[in-house]
Amino acid sequence: MSNRFAGLVTTIVVWLAATALGDDDASVVRLFDGKSLDGWTREHTDRYNVRDGVIVNNGGTGWLRYNEPFKDFELHAEYRATKKGAASGIFFRATPESTTKSPHWPVRGYQLQVIEARNQFAIMGHGVAPPTFKRKAGDLRDAIRQPPNEWQTITLKVVGTHAEAALNGRTITVSDAIEQPEGCVGLRGEGGHFEWRNLKIKELSAQ
Repeated sequence: MSNRFAGLVTTIVVWLAATALGDDDASVVRLFDGKSLDGWTREHTDRYNVRDGVIVNNGGTGWLRYNEPFKDFELHAEYRATKKGAASGIFFRATPESTTKSPHWPVRGYQLQVIEARNQFAIMGHGVAPPTFKRKAGDLRDAIRQPPNEWQTITLKVVGTHAEAALNGRTITVSDAIEQPEGCVGLRGEGGHFEWRNLKIKELSAQ
């Protein structure tokens, strides 16, 4: 396969992933209006704000929680880390209640790690049994757009006990050990500077 053809295939795959939850689909809920944090709650943090059409997180603890819970869904989000070593994540099927002690993350739920480190795209448990998962580290390295501050596209699909996460159109992590049946989605605050945009979600029926 020529480099030119391989590049074309990659472009098509990324385009399909980005348009999978199109605005013309009435079942898709746009979580972020590009102007405000309407529909969201800051949990133990004041470091989430909207600037220039994106959600900006400037480190700190706590998390940003979307108010409506979801059960089975496909979530689309775009992010970029603007500082080296930045760390964040996507919570899902999380309780709206947070721990009383720092870092004030959900009492129970799961997290897809979004971090410039070896455990990028690992799935962690909070207050629940740590879920087993398979992660393609080589595909992850190939999928990340360079330089690191380029916009990256995440698709997180959760149905029943199954979860799978893709980066820029390439499936990276799969788990069949998601026990918590329903909960909130949210963005984790931790280290560095992150920006988020184009967050939308489609509710699915269990297969």
